[in-house]
Amino acid sequence: MLAASLKTNIMFKRLFQKHKSDGLSKIEYWKKWEILELFDELHKAENLLVDILDNKNDDELIKFKDEFIEELYEIQGDNVADFTRIWEWFTPTKEWELFCGKQGHKLGINIFRIVDRWKRNQDFITGTKVMLNDEFGVVLNKTSDNDMFGQIRWDTNKENDIEDWRGLFGSFLEKGGQIINQQHQFTFINDDGTTKKASS
Repeated sequence: MLAASLKTNIMFKRLFQKHKSDGLSKIEYWKKWEILELFDELHKAENLLVDILDNKNDDELIKFKDEFIEELYEIQGDNVADFTRIWEWFTPTKEWELFCGKQGHKLGINIFRIVDRWKRNQDFITGTKVMLNDEFGVVLNKTSDNDMFGQIRWDTNKENDIEDWRGLFGSFLEKGGQIINQQHQFTFINDDGTTKKASS
């Protein structure tokens, strides 16, 4: 028990090393991003994969379990944890849902909720709902002439009210930009940035 506690303390020292500029204490940072809960949930996922494999011999599942466990212990030892692969695996309809189905449904939803919030606060991702200067908007998909996200369609009745923040995620946050609740309902635009059709 003491060894596990020591390992956890070392892990979070490493995780926090490059995040002090946020102006948050370690405890505030862990609480803000639910890191303790996330690692608890990821270890539950590890145990569930092992349990499923006790009753089912599947080469693809074995491969996923091995990759998952390797990634989990790697990010626990990283100076700055990157949960991108976890985010990809736990996105609905992806690997976790495919391999664990109903057994892992509730666990998968909670893990995705935490890592999705973390991921959307690292860089622009298509479909992310944002706010700046009391205006709401959504990050559009990449364009054919640029391989970066960051164009924002604002929720106004102006046609094509788009602002270009590609490559400027840090500046967007510094100017007061925020990632908002992804359940927010727009007035003039749909979740993909297209204009809502007026009801007849």
